[in-house]
Amino acid sequence: MKYFLANLAVHLAVTLVFVILSVVFSNRNKRGKTKNPFAYFLPVIFCAIAVVYTFFYTAPRLLDFAAVKSDNYYSYTGTLEDVSGLNNSLTVDGHKYYINPLRSIPEEGSNVKVRYTKYGHYVVEIVIAEEMDVEGSIDEENSTSLTSMDE
Repeated sequence: MKYFLANLAVHLAVTLVFVILSVVFSNRNKRGKTKNPFAYFLPVIFCAIAVVYTFFYTAPRLLDFAAVKSDNYYSYTGTLEDVSGLNNSLTVDGHKYYINPLRSIPEEGSNVKVRYTKYGHYVVEIVIAEEMDVEGSIDEENSTSLTSMDE
């Protein structure tokens, strides 16, 4: 939870920096202090970067804040395919999830159960899942049906 909150704070700060840079360069343009022709477009560039960054990083974490606060998570069971070099993300069956890099992560190729948030795919818990034998779980000869009572 602390890692999630710290991550959210960092992404909010980065978004705020892009918005502030956009405002600062816009004010420079308005006062006529901009000398370089390229600098006239900096407010638009920083604003576009802020919107894209917010869309992909900050907004999903903000939407997940309520889920983390109320412990409302999704879960998925699959095969761990890849772990990033910094141990901050992992791939399970083609889906990318983000995790606290200080957590222990199972080996690649193992069957894992992941509990994660809906929008940001932040992993709260990852455990090795036991494979169940579904094939032998139903014995058709010994099972009785409630609908066939006329015998």
